[in-house]
Amino acid sequence: MPDDFPPDLGPLLATPSTDEALGLADQLLQWLATSGVKIVVILVAATVLSLVAGWLLRRFFTTMVQSGSKISTVAGTVIKRDPRSQKAAQARREQRAETLSNVARNVARAVIWAIAFMMILSEIGVNIAPVIASLGVVGLAAGIGAQTIIKDVVAGIVMLFEDIVAVGDWVDLEYAEGTVESINLRATQVRGVDGVLWTVRNGEIIRVGNYARGFSNAVVTLDIDAGADDETVTRILEQVTADLKSDPKWKELILAPADISGILDVDGNRYQRRVVVQTVPGQQWGVERELRARIRAGFASAHVAFALPRFVEAGK
Repeated sequence: MPDDFPPDLGPLLATPSTDEALGLADQLLQWLATSGVKIVVILVAATVLSLVAGWLLRRFFTTMVQSGSKISTVAGTVIKRDPRSQKAAQARREQRAETLSNVARNVARAVIWAIAFMMILSEIGVNIAPVIASLGVVGLAAGIGAQTIIKDVVAGIVMLFEDIVAVGDWVDLEYAEGTVESINLRATQVRGVDGVLWTVRNGEIIRVGNYARGFSNAVVTLDIDAGADDETVTRILEQVTADLKSDPKWKELILAPADISGILDVDGNRYQRRVVVQTVPGQQWGVERELRARIRAGFASAHVAFALPRFVEAGK
């Protein structure tokens, strides 16, 4: 050994004796036979519990949504729908069940593996009491700092559970109106009629107007020339709505006889009438266009004139 070799490093670089090596091996084997086996059992149990919880939660939410639909049907709250609407409703129920089960499975998986991680730390000799206390403090601080996110998530869960909106519905969320394109726990995305994609935080949604639930109304308000015979107008409106209801192309979309109002408003050169037709959800705009076209043709054939807009000269 060189003269300048530090004598105090000798014990560190010395080769362990056979007895020491066997002692370390015995300790390792003993640890593997006790704590090691427990850790393996914890990992296997966490994996099995995650799979079982995922299956049970998926089955639970699927059954819950289907049972809720059957109960509503028996109670008479679901009205007659055309095949397209029934297919959309079924897709909505399936998506709702899938979304709810995904959220619940993720939460259950996180809880199971968090508990398993704590148990593993305990087996390798880590004192988990300070860890749990630290996590509690961190969780409290994160909760205070993320109140907005928590509010959005809670609102999203409520919206999903109560099935307030679904993808494909035409809704008015106060901040945006259009077709719902996606829903998650954080926000709801709505595509406006002009193509703009609006993202609204769930916690900011105060009211929801859903045009795609139960039924919709096609509403046509008519401004008719004051000189037109009202009985003739009534006859034309009754004939037009009856023909629309019997048309094979439209009859499946119309759920009830038309409601034809009397005279609503009168002034010097016009009076108003209104026609309301109950339709399948989401089909009211197409029915309105068809109804206007048929009323226009009926008025033209009977020489009934619409009221002309009044122009007021400036200064009068």
